[in-house]
Amino acid sequence: MKISVSTLGLYPATMENILDFVTEQKLDYLEVIKEYPYDEVGADVFESYDLGLSIHAPMSDVNIASHVKKIRDISVELMVDSFKLANDWGAERVVVHPGTIPIMALKYPEKILKYNVESLIKCQRAAQEYGVMMCVENMPLFERMLYTNVDALFDLVDNEIHSGITLDVGHAHNNGFAPENMFKSDNIHHVHLSDNDGSYDMHHALGSHNIDFPKIFDILKQKKYDDICVIEVRTLQGILKSIDYLKDINIL
Repeated sequence: MKISVSTLGLYPATMENILDFVTEQKLDYLEVIKEYPYDEVGADVFESYDLGLSIHAPMSDVNIASHVKKIRDISVELMVDSFKLANDWGAERVVVHPGTIPIMALKYPEKILKYNVESLIKCQRAAQEYGVMMCVENMPLFERMLYTNVDALFDLVDNEIHSGITLDVGHAHNNGFAPENMFKSDNIHHVHLSDNDGSYDMHHALGSHNIDFPKIFDILKQKKYDDICVIEVRTLQGILKSIDYLKDINIL
């Protein structure tokens, strides 16, 4: 499998410094969150680096399931922009969050679920047009977030969206899923790695809490998983601790 790191823990370093850091750590992949200051990086920045790329579509101020049509439409447009950028960069995967239930729509959950499916189908069609794989991510246990339940996400993707899945291990653990229940879908083509104690979505260094990562990697090996696993923690120190941990358990 391919070990990557997210720009989440590297803000606000320049992209050049990030690329140098990833190369120094002897990692082969980088995941770029398509938000400031990395939302307008040109493909030429990557030309002198031998790195594979994935993109995390914007998360801030977007909601593809909004009951306000203009917000819903612009949110989908931002996802499509990410697919186009992935095509330009040669990125292999684009991570997309499902929508959330707006406060004023709590009495209309079925309508919001319908909007969410419609938006994701539009996104999947656009991803196919740009020749990239959209991977829909399972969400942490926060109020009003959709698809915190990995089984519900598996069903949605397998039967309606027909995209890839980003399995966020920390989010799944936060929702009470054991490692053996996290990887049931054959559509998992991207994995986010972080640790927490189950109480909330911490995005702490691997090995710092109680997620059983050796078991998770055993399961991935049994499934012959050959896609990207992204270290998605909040700090540079957390990234370095995670890299050391992966070396200790013979993954790196």
